[in-house]
Amino acid sequence: MAEDGSVAHTEFDDGEIISEILARLPVKSVMRFRCVSKSWNTLISDPYFAKKHFRYAEMGITENSSRLLYSMDPPQSLDHEALKDLKDHRDGYFANRELDFPVMIPEFSNRYKSIVGCCNGLICFSVQGDDFILWNPCTRYSKLLPRTPLPVFNRHAFCGFGYDSANDDYKVLVGTKMCEEITIQVFALKTSSWKVLPITNALNISGRGFFLNGAFHWLTRVGPNRGNSRTILSFDLAEEKFHEMIPLPYDDDDGGFYGMTILRNCLCVFNFLVGRAGVSTIWLMKEYGVKQSWTQVIRCSKREIPKEYRLLFLQPICILENGELVGNDFRAGFLVLYDPKENTFKNVTRTHNELNCGAFVYRETLVSPVTGSVVDI
Repeated sequence: MAEDGSVAHTEFDDGEIISEILARLPVKSVMRFRCVSKSWNTLISDPYFAKKHFRYAEMGITENSSRLLYSMDPPQSLDHEALKDLKDHRDGYFANRELDFPVMIPEFSNRYKSIVGCCNGLICFSVQGDDFILWNPCTRYSKLLPRTPLPVFNRHAFCGFGYDSANDDYKVLVGTKMCEEITIQVFALKTSSWKVLPITNALNISGRGFFLNGAFHWLTRVGPNRGNSRTILSFDLAEEKFHEMIPLPYDDDDGGFYGMTILRNCLCVFNFLVGRAGVSTIWLMKEYGVKQSWTQVIRCSKREIPKEYRLLFLQPICILENGELVGNDFRAGFLVLYDPKENTFKNVTRTHNELNCGAFVYRETLVSPVTGSVVDI
């Protein structure tokens, strides 16, 4: 209150007020508002605003919207939280959004594509194993990475994409095996260049590394004879080194865990193969690196599964807020919604094999695939 008893008013610049309002809106709305005026476009393109919007989403101030990418030809995605309201797979069409992807490679649609990883709204995928592309589906910007200094022989044995917070950089890892010789190459977005890492020991890993807590993770077999026992091997992006094994919920001598992923920002292992396992389970590591924090979140018996789903080969993708599990059924080529409370399954929409992972969740952000920062809007 002022000295004369009147109410004091804080002075706000119009630009600051508009910035605060826009920073609380979803990315898609912000992108549309660029066309309102030159001043709004300048404001939204400002690195400070983009960082504020990203930070607000991290804090929960701004709606943190996520999508489920399930096709690349053409690129299509779904609002994964809307899946719970669909009655059957025919309704999936209405929740679908076709994405705009700039074609950067000759005969792009006819070449095999596989997902390397996704992080902070950026998706990295390879085309025919030789070309790598970073893409933000929300802003529609993309970057074709330079070719690796060493050939990857049209197919990489293992790979990963994530964010190195220590160096504020996005990195792509590509590992190849040729006649038992392993080569690892790492791309850094800051320098837009690759480097070859020395390998000091043999690695028994394959496929996509799942990014969490500054590291990639693979479910791998251990022991000199590469028996059935499994564990989790990690690669730290800041140190660019492989680390000791992360323990599984229990000794896996019979090879019961056949897959892993990231669910609810936790490491996840599963043996959700209903047609073979008597009991299928999904485990989350609630505290990273602590064996005692493994928690079984889903358990179902083959006897309780409807007949039409007893040959299900399900890869978990995400758990919705209501507890339902979204998974990819590789056998039938469908996204499946599983309700553990009612023990019911529902086909949502068909997936496309060219993704080599069925489907995955990505977050809508303003992060640039060109610089790795929240600019270049």
